[in-house]
Amino acid sequence: MQLFALLVGVLSAATAVSADDAKTTTIGYFGADVFTVEIPRYDSTAASVAGINALATTYHIKCLDGAPKSDCQIATPWTMIQGESTFSLTGVYTYGTTATAAVTATRDINCAFSSYSVSASCSFSFAATGSWDATAYSTSTSSSTKNIPTESVTFYELEVTGGVDSFTAPAATKTPDAAAALPAAQPLITAAPIGAAAALAVAAMF
Repeated sequence: MQLFALLVGVLSAATAVSADDAKTTTIGYFGADVFTVEIPRYDSTAASVAGINALATTYHIKCLDGAPKSDCQIATPWTMIQGESTFSLTGVYTYGTTATAAVTATRDINCAFSSYSVSASCSFSFAATGSWDATAYSTSTSSSTKNIPTESVTFYELEVTGGVDSFTAPAATKTPDAAAALPAAQPLITAAPIGAAAALAVAAMF
């Protein structure tokens, strides 16, 4: 169905943030096309750092203040976690702006891998309900896959406008509990999309 494809596809490119703004940066987040799904990137979204340590960084993604519903409909910030060996995204969003054409979708993605892209395994679930063309609409799906080829992994870009100072704070190098130490979390300066090998090369610069 065309609506389903709309919901799980790219809605639009992410808003660019001025490079000369010292409080913004661009990070790379894990993406594998095995589910033909990626994060919907509205015209008016921004991420903030909600937590950080040497293993992973947690981001909250929401609409920019004052963004019209035609550009972004995220009532509760999404939670995204990106690390060297893990990626997850939990989020709810709405497509459509009228009483007879509005569908709310819930998506949950969890991936585990090594070195950002090697031997990736992911699970995915998606559910959507609402109405479209004055007709009730409901769908759901879930799937999982193992040993995703590295060449199938892509890193997409995401603008971070809140908590950027966290990347250089002491917490960014601290390992929680007794887990093995990993390189400190750092922003990945990327172009979207870029190949995994290129993303790793950029990461090695920090």
